[in-house]
Amino acid sequence: MPAEAAGLVAAVHEAAPRVGLLLGLACGRSVQVQARAVRRVALREVASADAVWAPLACGLSDPGLLLVPVESAIALADVFLGGLGETAERSSSPLEQSLVVQHLLPALTPIAEALAEHGVTGLQAGPVTDKPLPVGGGEVVALQLEAVLPQGTTARLTLCLPAKSLLPTESGSAVPSPTAATQQVLADVPVELSLRLPSSTVTAEEVEDLRPGDVIRIDGGALHALVGVLAGHEEDVPVIVGALGRRGRRRAVVVEPTLPTATTGGL
Repeated sequence: MPAEAAGLVAAVHEAAPRVGLLLGLACGRSVQVQARAVRRVALREVASADAVWAPLACGLSDPGLLLVPVESAIALADVFLGGLGETAERSSSPLEQSLVVQHLLPALTPIAEALAEHGVTGLQAGPVTDKPLPVGGGEVVALQLEAVLPQGTTARLTLCLPAKSLLPTESGSAVPSPTAATQQVLADVPVELSLRLPSSTVTAEEVEDLRPGDVIRIDGGALHALVGVLAGHEEDVPVIVGALGRRGRRRAVVVEPTLPTATTGGL
């Protein structure tokens, strides 16, 4: 790790015990978590063939990944179901995989908050699976955490974030083009798209006098200048422009060939 990343490493180590507190609240038992390592490595070095994994939307230009070895996933699921953290030599079930992601993501909030100044805005998981991970040649910052469960079992998990987006460089933050493997991983991550009208201007007095049933006039052509933005971000991220139309008996939006150049608000 470069010297400039010392603050990042320290922030992760400081946040790890708070992850344990949140896991303990989720299962009603004492769970201790510590950061075992923070490394910049090739993804193939930390991805194992038997891992449970899920892609993560994290606010960076490329997605992250949550990797949990199958024996750790079984132990964590046992704790979330009221057990002490027993593991077994078998594949994890879809229920166990879902429980692990459902409870781990909220508990990892202190890590996301600690990395906010590096561009991480939160952690949102895509579909969880134990199928072989499509591993490309990209590098990640691997945050390797260990959780000591009530029975004394140590559960390991790795939060992988894209290195080029997260770490400082001499020329500033890089915005890499996603690889084919990255696009495949991210393809199933659900996103929310909001359609907004262009802004219309009214006076403060008109706003104050609004009552249920009142009509607000919109500018001519507004229905042909709808802006689609990704929801869930601190700032709007315009991705399409379109016009209101129909498809059969349903209302629809026809996507125009140009993207908006600035954030557009709406009523």
